[in-house]
Amino acid sequence: MNTENNSTITLHEKTYVIGINAMILLNTLAILDLDAFQTTLGEDTISPQLRNVANHILSHCNQQSTSMNDNLLRQIIILIGYYCVLNQDNQCRLAFGNRPTVLRQLSCLPFRYFVESKYMDILFPTLIACSFDCETTRAILQTEMSFDLIVNYIEIKITEPTPMNEDDIISSFHMRFPRDEWNNALKYYQSKAKIITNQNEIHQSMINQKEDDKKQENESHRNDSDTTS
Repeated sequence: MNTENNSTITLHEKTYVIGINAMILLNTLAILDLDAFQTTLGEDTISPQLRNVANHILSHCNQQSTSMNDNLLRQIIILIGYYCVLNQDNQCRLAFGNRPTVLRQLSCLPFRYFVESKYMDILFPTLIACSFDCETTRAILQTEMSFDLIVNYIEIKITEPTPMNEDDIISSFHMRFPRDEWNNALKYYQSKAKIITNQNEIHQSMINQKEDDKKQENESHRNDSDTTS
């Protein structure tokens, strides 16, 4: 590991290779036995270390886009998703730890992860795994992004045909989030997005009402002044 200056750290290529292969192995184990994977990484002695490693990787890879950084980032995002999918204990753990937390770092990734399909396919299954049916992480994530994006993503996936020959089954949506939960997830995020929309409409309505009241009050003062004069 070489330090170019106080803020930039350059990892040796072998470090990248070891890290990427280690996470590919862990993600493969998650597919083979998800319960054992989640239970082991959710242990009180292991979970803080996992979150610490994930935080450092997310922070490091977010500084500069290179092929190595992007590959490392991809694997840690996938791993986080497997770690917490349909597991509320592990979901909630993502909301704690060093600041910024893993969850907040995921929600603050570069813009391309929220608009380009190939990057959305990396990030969004993990965001769904992190926040579905978990009010703690859902509330945090919703302060960082619009759930309309997640709703649109799930709607697209529901209508897409299932790929028969995927190059990387580890990263596919149906492997990272159970297909039989897709409709439930869609309803969940639609309802949450609607609540925020209604709240915004109510807030805007209150602002408009206050402005109207202020105008009427000013108009009343002017009329009183005209009458007095």
